[in-house]
Amino acid sequence: MKNRQISKKGLKVYGFEFMDGKGRGCLERLRPNGRRRYPLDDEVNIMIYTSQGTLNVVTSAGFMFDGRSGPKIVDWYAPNLGTIEEIICWLVHDCNGYGLDLSFEDTNVLLFAMLCDLAHYRTSKASVIQLAVSLSKSWYGEPKEGDWCRANVNRVKTLWMPKTEVA
Repeated sequence: MKNRQISKKGLKVYGFEFMDGKGRGCLERLRPNGRRRYPLDDEVNIMIYTSQGTLNVVTSAGFMFDGRSGPKIVDWYAPNLGTIEEIICWLVHDCNGYGLDLSFEDTNVLLFAMLCDLAHYRTSKASVIQLAVSLSKSWYGEPKEGDWCRANVNRVKTLWMPKTEVA
């Protein structure tokens, strides 16, 4: 298990930045579909800036994600895709789910903060979503043989850069 790096207490997400000219357009072209599978047609390279550090997420073309995970019945509560800020929340959470750099707990803490600070969800709504994803640890880490997302393992990189104290 990875050491805890992100504390829920005081975590703020200040913003995000696309590090290339293609990533935002790639995400904005996504449209809801019945399969709820969204292959990215280009690389996405995004930085998430927080009070405790910076997360860099890079996906290659062909990375497939499912938007907001969960059944269609909860789309009224949180959309499967939504605004660009919501899409970023779902994508970053999915990318962290491959267990590359953040623990399961840190991944969910970051999702909560992104939903509040980027997507402007009420704390209560973000808490419900965080609780739901916290109950499904089986999705975290390397997908099993035959899982629809198995091919993503080689199509994603994440790097958490915690803030360091200056003496």
